[in-house]
Amino acid sequence: MKKVLGFFLFFGLLNFCLGSNLALAQSALTMAYDFNAAFTYAGQILSPENEISLEITLQNTGFRGDSFDFEITKAPEGLTTEITRFSSAFTGIFLAGEERATLNLLLWPPAGQDRIPEGEYELAFRVKSRAGGKTIEDKTILKVANRQKSPQALTVTTSYPEISGPSDGRFSFSLDIKNNVADDALVNLIASVPQGWEATFKPGYEEKQISSIQIPKSQSRSVVLDINPVYRAPVGTYPLTVKAETPQGTAVTDLVINLTGTYKTRLVTANDLLSMATEVGKPVTVSLYVINDGSATQKEISFMPIKPDNWRVEFKPEKLLDVPGRGEPVLVEMTVTPAPNALVGDYALSVSSQGEKSQNNLDFRVTVRAGATWTWVGGALIILVVAALALTFRKLGRR
Repeated sequence: MKKVLGFFLFFGLLNFCLGSNLALAQSALTMAYDFNAAFTYAGQILSPENEISLEITLQNTGFRGDSFDFEITKAPEGLTTEITRFSSAFTGIFLAGEERATLNLLLWPPAGQDRIPEGEYELAFRVKSRAGGKTIEDKTILKVANRQKSPQALTVTTSYPEISGPSDGRFSFSLDIKNNVADDALVNLIASVPQGWEATFKPGYEEKQISSIQIPKSQSRSVVLDINPVYRAPVGTYPLTVKAETPQGTAVTDLVINLTGTYKTRLVTANDLLSMATEVGKPVTVSLYVINDGSATQKEISFMPIKPDNWRVEFKPEKLLDVPGRGEPVLVEMTVTPAPNALVGDYALSVSSQGEKSQNNLDFRVTVRAGATWTWVGGALIILVVAALALTFRKLGRR
């Protein structure tokens, strides 16, 4: 009898220990891999549009990273649907431990229609954890109906709606967006710019790029719109449009960028030679070419030499007026005359072309040689010296 009681006691303890360990293992697994997923709004009323976005909140509540597979289990017949994040469609997503993500379920109208028809639609999705094996399903009711949007739901203001600058510059607009409704709002930001231009939104005093911003009720948030014009954009005035929108309303503001062109000139020689030779007091002429590589017309380009004392440097013409951008090279003749008392040798000469917001320099080496007259004089002196030496040796040899 004692053996039987002991056996049952041992078996009970073993069962209790196994059950406790299993419960602990399950609890640890739940802490490591767990998540929540749901539509942000259990029911929504939206106006007919060519695209409707429903927000989904996914949060990995476990402390380990996990991958989650998504499936749209119910959607209106004839409508195109997909799940996206940052404009990228996907069927699965990875989140690090305790990370949260805002996703969007997008809907498009049937083929041949430009708006989603009015009506009431039920949508549902299923998401499954790969590591934890947990599955969550959620649904929402979407009512599509014409409704008057309040023009005062959002306001967008800026202190400087018009900016001017060079075509290769970067332009930044500071925008203040105010949520005037009684609820927090996720505001989508859209910029309409010329084709090929880049437009990015950033939070105030931060560098990360955003496409939407959460604004609490009756509060404002500052964002920065950075604009990069397309390479070699022509000079002109370019209107831009910024739209901030929520289901409660839309605000639009107009901006303007005035491109003044790019300013870039080059000063070159015909064969890229930066040396010349002449004689004392005699002029030498070098052909220079001014090239306007910018898109803006250079209204005036002048020339300034840095030369040795008493030298004379002249330019013909002295100034260039209205040099068109990306035009043909313009010829300028530079005449250099060494000083009459210049010594034979090499000299440095620098020439600067100064245009509108553009400057270039060329450094020349000028070799000054002796003149022909001095060559004959030197030769005669050498002959006289040699003759005198020969006569002297002849007289000494007779003695």
